[in-house]
Amino acid sequence: MSIIRNLTFQSNDLGQETTILLTFDAEVEGLYDTVYPVVWKVLTFPKTGLRSFQVTYTNDLTFAKADVMSGNLVDTYTDFKLKPGQQTTLTLDDDDDDTLSFSSPVDGVNDYPTVKNETRDVQDLAFGFSSPTRLTSSNSVPALFFKEVEDGSNATAQWKPVLRIYLESNYEETEILVDPIGSTAIWEQDLHRLFRNTTFNFERDSITGNCTFTKIKEGMPNRRAW
Repeated sequence: MSIIRNLTFQSNDLGQETTILLTFDAEVEGLYDTVYPVVWKVLTFPKTGLRSFQVTYTNDLTFAKADVMSGNLVDTYTDFKLKPGQQTTLTLDDDDDDTLSFSSPVDGVNDYPTVKNETRDVQDLAFGFSSPTRLTSSNSVPALFFKEVEDGSNATAQWKPVLRIYLESNYEETEILVDPIGSTAIWEQDLHRLFRNTTFNFERDSITGNCTFTKIKEGMPNRRAW
């Protein structure tokens, strides 16, 4: 069953310009050793006035070949959709040693999407989800980065669609988190437990400075972005 989650975060006279970071950094085997979370969104709300952002998650899960660029940002290409419990094999085309391809999926040995590397070389891979609005060489939004998957080894995404939000302004979208974020998440949610459309008010307490998200609308069309 296809799952789509449209989340709208909105503020009104927040009182201080504030940047939030969205990422999927729930605990999985090998976290910050062989697999690393990737920054999904970085959103900045103004001190005064109205502002809203909408982000969309889908359960069209993907694996992709990944390149690490300057600033530790990850780019993806040659992406391939997989369902939980399916496995694919990444190989080099016989006629072109520079062309990678994924095999048709087969049933795996566990409940997670898995890629087996049979390219005769080490590969960097990214796991994420498909987004038709992503304007890059791949529709795959990277959520987890698998570093240097050895030839003959598997990359298994123990995927948990648990979104966390942090008050952080020193990161960029698609940046690989090589270490845990130093602050505590101010919001956490399994996205599968939400309705298709959910709107949250982003608010700051003028006395304590604490920031919170309050759900104001669920299961209805979102307001337009200001």
